Amino acid sequence: MRIPLQWMAGTLVMFATVVPARAGTYRVDDSASQVLSSNVEMKWHPMQAAPAQRNIATGNLTVIVRLDVAKWAGHPGRIYMRMPASAVIPTITTWTSRGTLLPGTLRDGERTLVYAGPIPVSGRIEDTLMLTIQADARRLSRPEQLQYNFEIDVDTP
Repeated sequence: MRIPLQWMAGTLVMFATVVPARAGTYRVDDSASQVLSSNVEMKWHPMQAAPAQRNIATGNLTVIVRLDVAKWAGHPGRIYMRMPASAVIPTITTWTSRGTLLPGTLRDGERTLVYAGPIPVSGRIEDTLMLTIQADARRLSRPEQLQYNFEIDVDTP
């Protein structure tokens, strides 16, 4: 039986859109994200601060987050921001956003929800995060690097 090529191509496309993404957790490509200042100047809280805050250094940073979620477009999912555990200086990061991603707080070694819902069919999620990073000032003796990444938990429809 001969099948017209146009019909066959249409069938393959239709089949590809019906196959659901497998459920699971995956790393999200955030390589297009842009840190607006590569160095964060940490400032020690003054002595007149509350006792619990006296040894805390704080710095601010702005990041344009660009997530490539094309693999999961149209499927429901949850995206998390993750920071690997630090053996040197435990940190706490809080942030606000411009609206697409949820504001939140993240401790090193944990992950925090930043998006829940259908993954946009555009395949991209973009937002600007204003981060505040806090660390124990007594342990800051040299420049440290913090690494954040994003992961997605994909639901099957």
